[in-house]
Amino acid sequence: MQRPRLSWKAAWQQAWNDVTSPFDRLSEGAFGVVMALTIISVIPAAAEGAGRQDLIVAALGCNLAWGIVDALMTLVGIRVRLDHAHERLHALREAQQERGFREGLRDFLPDVVVDGMLPDEVQRMRRNLLASRIGTGAAPRLGREHWLAWLVLGSHTFAATLPIILPLLLIHDDLLALRAAQSVGLAMLSILGWRLARWAGGSPWKSSLGFTALGVVMTGICLALGG
Repeated sequence: MQRPRLSWKAAWQQAWNDVTSPFDRLSEGAFGVVMALTIISVIPAAAEGAGRQDLIVAALGCNLAWGIVDALMTLVGIRVRLDHAHERLHALREAQQERGFREGLRDFLPDVVVDGMLPDEVQRMRRNLLASRIGTGAAPRLGREHWLAWLVLGSHTFAATLPIILPLLLIHDDLLALRAAQSVGLAMLSILGWRLARWAGGSPWKSSLGFTALGVVMTGICLALGG
């Protein structure tokens, strides 16, 4: 069953609210910060090699490439999930017994909900499914909302680089520029952790500190393993 094609406005709203979550977008921003910190932290080691401008270009290029690749893999995941869900819905339509249909519902509903459903509720859901076109025809294709989600995620990774490289563009002293850029990166990680906690309902301060510490650890791992 093919879904109706969304307008660009509706597709954008769905890409932002349904296809991607705040966690997805904040994670991509964190990836961008960690990768940018990893690259700019080699400034002292690159004193006799690549210049500052080369490192700025490398940071921008790396995060642009990673944003594109990571977002494309997200698209692949979405397509696989669409195909899998369509196949399971088709199998659900073919279930002949209540027990088989109930077990098939576990692909779409939490176990606690499925276990709590009465036989009449299961049968009513089965009748409603068979009366619809859900799970029929070809698997749904990627729509505008999915390609816009790719743009959203990719741009978050790339945009996270920009505040970090600003000190490298504005401050002439290499060491001072490095420390300023690293400070900006740490501040961004702190803000991302704070926003993540606000979305998830946790403690903003604990999340902010924990996310910053995690970012430092990940950056250190990247540097230790050669970036």
